[in-house]
Amino acid sequence: DTTRFIFFYYNKIYTTIYSEEKQNIFIYKRHLKNEHLAIATKLFNADLLLLDSTRQVMDFDERKETYSDLAIDNHGNFLFARETKKGFRDNNSQLNIFLHKKGVDSFKNYSISLNGKFIEEVFIKVDNLNKQYIVNSFYYGKARGSIEGLFTSLIDIDGIRSIKAVYNAFSDSLRAKLNSSDQSGFVFDNLSVRNIFVKKSGGFILTAENFYTESLFNNNWNRQYYYNYIPSSTSDYYLSNPYYYGYRPANRYGRQREQSVRHYYDDIVVVSLGSNLQLEWNNIIHKKQYDVDNDNYLSFSTMNAGQEVHFFFIDKDKNKQIISNHSIFPSGEIKRYPTLKSVATGYGFMPRLAKQTGAKEMIIPYTYLGSVGFAKINF
Repeated sequence: DTTRFIFFYYNKIYTTIYSEEKQNIFIYKRHLKNEHLAIATKLFNADLLLLDSTRQVMDFDERKETYSDLAIDNHGNFLFARETKKGFRDNNSQLNIFLHKKGVDSFKNYSISLNGKFIEEVFIKVDNLNKQYIVNSFYYGKARGSIEGLFTSLIDIDGIRSIKAVYNAFSDSLRAKLNSSDQSGFVFDNLSVRNIFVKKSGGFILTAENFYTESLFNNNWNRQYYYNYIPSSTSDYYLSNPYYYGYRPANRYGRQREQSVRHYYDDIVVVSLGSNLQLEWNNIIHKKQYDVDNDNYLSFSTMNAGQEVHFFFIDKDKNKQIISNHSIFPSGEIKRYPTLKSVATGYGFMPRLAKQTGAKEMIIPYTYLGSVGFAKINF
């Protein structure tokens, strides 16, 4: 396959994912050109034998439409979401789910009613255990309002059961847990869905992180300004910041502006929904992390240990990195385990990029003296 794109254009074209049982390897391309979105896919088995191949071209208005990442189930079927808004600055008011069955030429289009509400950033989870697709997004009551709660929809893999769609409003108690000093409607606006853990009962546990960035233009930058800077906006964390792609715009004299991006990764919100999609409980794992121009050592990873889910993230103790280990149980109770420490100095661990490789085993990448290594941790 060949793709041509301009130098400064967003160049994440090809993506590789795999099914939960790791028997289906899925490679797909999404490329935008001349108001058309080209989607091409290749499905392989574990021996890299080609099982299915598709190519689809859709009309695309990048000012009003957003497509989610693709997700694949254990049967080799894949799906993705399209969100549509009425105006460029509005939230999304229309949701469509496109499902492709292996060996079928066409897509099945599910139009999910939002009942006059608005959503942003759809996250799809394949629940192979209960044979359903879980669609989640935070919702807004007004086109340019603030997040009010969680929108969830269930789609049956076999297409037999009817589509479920439920809105769960966030309570004042959750607002107080997240930020007791701010009772405004903006408390939830920086939440981003990170992961979903399915239950045998048909429900699931969802984790989200309070994440945002701010741009600092440093023509007259100094340390005092750095530590006393108060962000004026928390909305520049989508695609509006060109620095994410290695490009810093030049000023009128042809020189690059001295711009820095400060990354914030704060509290983790955990909510549990039952098979009826009603909210069972919620809780908060508190953390505050930030860095400038580099977020490799921020955020968190999870390890599913069956009866509990562990959360790993970096704390700093006297300029040394300490990996915190919190756990949450099916009841919503949070337990804080002893931290993971290294006797050697100079190691920079990156929990966000960690992978679970066994029932109680994690591989965590790290940096040391300009090199990259991997640490295996057994619990």
